[in-house]
Amino acid sequence: MSNHAQNLNLPVHDYTIYAFTDDAPYTLSADCELAALEQAPVPCYIVVEYPNPNPGQRFLAMAGIDDVFEIPGGHWSDDAATAVAALKQHRADIQDHQGKRNRGVVA
Repeated sequence: MSNHAQNLNLPVHDYTIYAFTDDAPYTLSADCELAALEQAPVPCYIVVEYPNPNPGQRFLAMAGIDDVFEIPGGHWSDDAATAVAALKQHRADIQDHQGKRNRGVVA
């Protein structure tokens, strides 16, 4: 649990997050989803269901800051699997671009 949650007496919940590499689950206690992602032992994502009336915005697959994502972000969808697939594809695209940039090839 983060010191931030302890210092402010924020309610703490258990969140299940998943490793990008093999979808291995990790359960962490934190005051919010992003705090759980920050505590992850490896780069992870989380899927959150929101009661949202807008089409395409029921599930959010989200990632925190890591070696690929410079800022937290995510993808919305009507179903969790599509949101996760979009987030993983976005991550792969960034990794591909970073690899090309590191080799001196930028499109």
